[in-house]
Amino acid sequence: MKVITFFNNKGGVGKTTLAVNVASFISTQYGKKVLFLDADPQANSTQMMIPEDKWQEFYGEDAKRATLMDYLAPIEEGDSSLSFIDGIYPHEDNRFNVDLIPGHPSLSIIEDILSDSWNKCVGGDLGGFRKTNWLRLLKQHYETSSEYDYMFVDVGPSLGALNRSILVNTDFIITPMGSDIFSLIGVSNISTWIRNWMHSYSNAITLLFDKHDHQSVQKYPLNFDIESTSRLIGFSIQQYVTRTFVKGRRPIASYDQIIRNVPSAIEHYLGYLIRDGLDIENLNLGDVPYLYSLVPLAQSNKAPMYNLTRTDGVVGGQTSSVKQYKEMLGSICDKILTNIGDKDAD
Repeated sequence: MKVITFFNNKGGVGKTTLAVNVASFISTQYGKKVLFLDADPQANSTQMMIPEDKWQEFYGEDAKRATLMDYLAPIEEGDSSLSFIDGIYPHEDNRFNVDLIPGHPSLSIIEDILSDSWNKCVGGDLGGFRKTNWLRLLKQHYETSSEYDYMFVDVGPSLGALNRSILVNTDFIITPMGSDIFSLIGVSNISTWIRNWMHSYSNAITLLFDKHDHQSVQKYPLNFDIESTSRLIGFSIQQYVTRTFVKGRRPIASYDQIIRNVPSAIEHYLGYLIRDGLDIENLNLGDVPYLYSLVPLAQSNKAPMYNLTRTDGVVGGQTSSVKQYKEMLGSICDKILTNIGDKDAD
């Protein structure tokens, strides 16, 4: 199972919308088995998949269904393990056809615990390593108990301990970009942040084996190959407004310059993360046009945008917009699978 995380330090770039639609498309159109992990404390992915009338079952005072917080409960209580309860919201119950581990707004609370664990981890402490590598334990569990092809992870824009612990065990990163100056600044922030903690983690592995015998360390699922972690395999550009020009529709001029600068910014700041064999042309997954009324329509129907129908309320020109979005999504997913070396598996 490969772990693919959608991540950007800048919010409002269409990250969650792209993540849930890509995961769904790869499941329905390529026949892949997909686990979707909502690790964003805003739980937007969860809200897009689970109907409002079921939210009490997950978040009410007498909640009976699990979220990611239930998996992490032992860590919250000071242990280094996870609680493997029946926490999957199954693909049969949602229109995205993915198995979902729902998010929870209280995820932000665990930041302090994971921050303390990180400090212990970089000092070579085994308990700190185990807590920091919680996602590897989760992956190991579902690789053994199920046969998922991919785990897609949606995270918030924070450069904090929760996201760091996820990227420590992420195979591939996709970075959705906005067509504004703040997205370029966000890429610069990501570059510095990842480079620093990867350096610290690499040094910590040496300390870990200095302090503990190999047998006691290697019985736990920990990442000992940080240099191969979180390889960048794509970026997309969320356009905001387009107008019709002589040669067709394109973004208005105020966004044109930013869009032209995105590839060079990605190459300059995140070049050290680009997966071997890929270049900036390979990484450019495509431009995502402003989708006007399709986003709220998809949200209200708990449906992937490429699969909206007249029954969902699609009318007039929205029909062609849905068709165009599906074609664009197909192109993006083709490039993603090619960039991770799985295109031949479709």
